[in-house]
Amino acid sequence: MPRVVLDENVSLQVASRLEALGYEVTAVSKHPERGMHDEAVFALAKGSLFVTRDAHFTNPVRFLPAETVGILYITHGNLRGRDEAELVERFLKTHPPGDFAGHLVFLSPSGSRIR
Repeated sequence: MPRVVLDENVSLQVASRLEALGYEVTAVSKHPERGMHDEAVFALAKGSLFVTRDAHFTNPVRFLPAETVGILYITHGNLRGRDEAELVERFLKTHPPGDFAGHLVFLSPSGSRIR
């Protein structure tokens, strides 16, 4: 299983759920240097699966998905932590990392799109 980095705008319930599934999770909100610039967050996410709600990370020129195991971008606003965790878990249970490795994935309650 790939290491997972959660951006600081992602619920810690996602971390708990993924850890229960056996993933090694680093939550930026718990990182000693939280409040980092986007570039520093992305440097931390290189080589890992990166989960974010920040649209800045959908810019493939600035943040190359190929440098990660994949970027999961949660597009829907106002999700409760539990719903966010279920959304990410459902995607990962139905899509092995090979399906989206090095790609940007748009996640919403209505489905996912791999780009």
